[in-house]
Amino acid sequence: MQIEEARERTARLLTELVRCPSVNPGRGESLAPPFGEARLQEMVAARLSALGARVTWGDALPGRRNLIATFAGRDAGRSLMLEAHADTVGVEGMSIAPFDAVIEGGKLHGRGACDTKGSMAAMLTAVEEVIGREGKPGVTLHVVLTCNEEHGGDGAHALMRSGFRADAAISGEPTGLEIVNVHKGAIRWDVETHGVAAHSSTPHRGVNAISMMARVIAELDAKVIPALAERTHPQLGAPTMSVGTIRGGTQVNVIPARCRIEIDRRVIPGETREEATAEVTRALEGLARADERFKWSMTQTEWYAPLEESEGSPVAVALAAACRRVTGRAAFACAPWATDGGIFKQYGLPSVVFGPGVIAQAHTKDEYVELEQVAVAAMVYEEAIREFESQAREQCKVQSEKWSVNGGKFQ
Repeated sequence: MQIEEARERTARLLTELVRCPSVNPGRGESLAPPFGEARLQEMVAARLSALGARVTWGDALPGRRNLIATFAGRDAGRSLMLEAHADTVGVEGMSIAPFDAVIEGGKLHGRGACDTKGSMAAMLTAVEEVIGREGKPGVTLHVVLTCNEEHGGDGAHALMRSGFRADAAISGEPTGLEIVNVHKGAIRWDVETHGVAAHSSTPHRGVNAISMMARVIAELDAKVIPALAERTHPQLGAPTMSVGTIRGGTQVNVIPARCRIEIDRRVIPGETREEATAEVTRALEGLARADERFKWSMTQTEWYAPLEESEGSPVAVALAAACRRVTGRAAFACAPWATDGGIFKQYGLPSVVFGPGVIAQAHTKDEYVELEQVAVAAMVYEEAIREFESQAREQCKVQSEKWSVNGGKFQ
């Protein structure tokens, strides 16, 4: 596929994808348009089914599923997954029409254009090119559109818990056409303090949950967060923690019985969610020991594992070779954010992250992606598929030679 053809095909497809809203509904919201991934997934499923893919679905959350489209390969023993999440963030406060997919100055504007329908369009174009030319890929190809990446990666977790397996994965995200093989993970908790309601004229008869939560935030700021700086990763630096939301009270003249915060904790490779959780629970337990009125609860709401994939792993080598073939260079990078790729790696699936667009444009009021990057990404994905096939052939050749040398016996 030449660059001119790639430009035309990816721009046309990306326009269709952006014009099919797939806003993440969050916790308990309606799945009516523009919310939910199903309409976008069904559109893509029909497209891939027409090419000969075997389409299956995997439940992840009530009313929300993963799409798995599989093209059987000539080498059934090797498989590659191309994955892009189907959901986008919300559209509140956008300065552009979120689903018009307006093209201007070489950029396509719209919600999800950068994160991550640009990657999706490039992946689909690459797969269509491979199937169109060869009828059947050299290795089995899985094209996966996960749900709920934006709020916990439940789709990726559900996919891997279902027993799905592949030899490697490329997860599509806006990496600026660099290969992200190392990134932080994230764990998020709801922490609630439980007080006793009373009339504000007699506050001593109650227990102020907001005041108790102030102690929690002070303890995190004074002890837990500073301790994170004592550990570091050579590429990612130190883990971080922040309180992102707070809610409490019912009205000004009532001592509040409840207060809740949401905590975001960024995790570096080598840390576990159990260890991260224990650091916070120890702080809360200490506050409870110091004051018997202090009551609390804590719930994990989201978990994205960190990613650390060797530059020498087969999928990283294949993608780097593809980048060099298309662009003349291959650059590995690290990122402070989290992706489905880290979740796949947690379950033992070698993974890297790659795609068009830059993270600075994701989630913004005027989100866009440069169409040239989408076209280049499509060519890179296509070459990566072929390179992965080449690796499989080479592996088969080596195994065959070993079989011959050892008299028909594998060692």
